[in-house]
Parts: sequence; C-alpha cells; structure tokens
Amino acid sequence: MARGVQDWLIKVDPAMEWQVLRDLQDEPKERYLIARARVPHSGWAEALLKQQRDDGSWAADEPSGWADSPDGSTTYALAILRLFEIDPDDTAVREAIDRVHDGVTYIYQNRTPYFGGETEVCVNGMTLANAGYFHVEADGPAGIADRLLGQQLDDGGWNCDAPGSRRASFHSTLCVLEGLLAWNRWRPDPRLREALDRGIEYLMLRGAMHRLSTGEIVDSSFLVPASPPGWHYDIVRALDFLRDAGVAADERLGAALDHIETLRTDEGRWQQGALHPGLDGEREREHWEGRAPGVGEAVGTDSPVITLRALRILRWAGRET
Repeated sequence: MARGVQDWLIKVDPAMEWQVLRDLQDEPKERYLIARARVPHSGWAEALLKQQRDDGSWAADEPSGWADSPDGSTTYALAILRLFEIDPDDTAVREAIDRVHDGVTYIYQNRTPYFGGETEVCVNGMTLANAGYFHVEADGPAGIADRLLGQQLDDGGWNCDAPGSRRASFHSTLCVLEGLLAWNRWRPDPRLREALDRGIEYLMLRGAMHRLSTGEIVDSSFLVPASPPGWHYDIVRALDFLRDAGVAADERLGAALDHIETLRTDEGRWQQGALHPGLDGEREREHWEGRAPGVGEAVGTDSPVITLRALRILRWAGRET
C-alpha cells in the first residue's frame, strides 16, 4: 500500500514527485533535483506563478480582507510555493520574488515594502519564512527577525495579542518558528538559534497540542489537518515543522502521532480536513478557489500535500519504513 500511495503522489504533480523521491524513497540527489527543476515550469506551481499580477501580488481587483489584499495574498501565495519546496533560485521564481520586492507594499502600514513586515507576529513570521526561503537580499527581514526576538514571551512562544496576553498562542508560535528557521538557514545567527530552541521546547512540552496545566487538547481544530494552513495551527503542520527542524520525535509527541495515524484512510492516504482555515470572508475564499491548485481540495477528499507531510512525519518518528 505504501508504495502505491507514493506512486500516486509522484504522478499527481512534480511538486510532490521530487519530495517523495527525496524524503520517502532516498533517491540520489541528482535524480530528485531533475524532478525539482520541473516544478516552476509545469503543474501546480507554474499555474500559481502565472497568476501573479504586474504589481507583484496575487490580490483581487477589489480586496475584501487580508487574504485577497496585496500583502496578504502575497504571503499566502509564497507560503504555498514553500509547501511545494520550489527551487528559490530558479529564474522564474527569482523574477516573481523581484516583482514582490519591487511592487508589493502594506496598504495599511504606510506603504511599508512587503519584506519590511507589519505589526502582527504571526504575519511577520510568515513573511520572514518567505524571505528566508526565497533568499531575499534586503534589510527588512533582518529587522523583522530582531522584532520577533524581542517579542518572545516567558513561556518560549509568541502571541499576536501580546502584550495584552502573556501566554503564547500555538498559531502565532508556529508561524514565528517557521520564519526563524527559514531565516536562520539563510542568515545564521546564534540569537535566532536560541529563540528557536526555546520555541520548539514550548511545543514539545505540550505534546504539540495539549494545555500544559491540564493536559487537555487546546483546540479540537488542531486535530484537523488543513491545506494550505495559512496562519492556522494543526498538528500535521506542527510535526512536519519539527521534523524539518531536526528535532527528535520523543515520547511527548506520542499522542499527536497516534492521532495522525488514525486519520489514514483505507487507501493509505490523508484527506483535506479544513480548507483555508483562517480566511475571514466568503470573498476571500472565492478569490482563492481554484487559484491555488494542489492545495484546494474539497473537505473530505484526498490531499496530496497532507498525505506527503503525514508520511514523512511517520517515517521521521520511526513509524513508517
């Protein structure tokens, strides 16, 4: 069954094929890089890149909210391309990032350039992840990283409602951790490494889904994998981050791993649990309907992205050969 699922992923799109070859089949680098080179020029990623506007964004003509605004749509689109692990140095990708750099601003933040960041830590975490992953040469992301370091709470996490709230949010914390990890890979800094370690321990102490005080599950929505997740937390996203960060999957993650295994279908796949969680309005959802191929499956249908992430999580945890 496992090989059949991998064959399905390989055939569905080059963005899945190359990651299967690397993460599940241990193919030689020269083989999976050939597959990766096709990602920007065919299938899902090519379709998304072609929808970029001349101003560098993926916005609606008349934005109704964050996800269809110039800055929000850009954050969302680049996060999806990160899910595909598209080659950041491909010519078509570099041209897209240059358009973002030159044209996208925060319309409610005094026209701050996109890579200069905004005020909410979760959005800044996503922006920093985009900047680091796509190798952005600009002063803005370093400033975002410095601000996020100063906003880490005593418990090791972050919260968009701080300083009003002194307890971290799983949503904000994971967004920031993804950003710090990507930026630290691009521009290593021991201060980032220390903040990462504290934030990772925040998740590990809570088993990626539990209240530290009672052991209860913080939010039932955490158990529902989503694609794309945006700012929204779920345990598939969280555990795939921990895997990517090189964390050991110890017994504290046992319940989260058990739950991921229960979501596997009889065909060995994982299904879309929530579509675009966190989008605030129907117009935002309509804007992204069909605009992001590969991550917009209807709820209850097989999701290639979630299946890939779940399989490599279980392999990382020693539960899948």
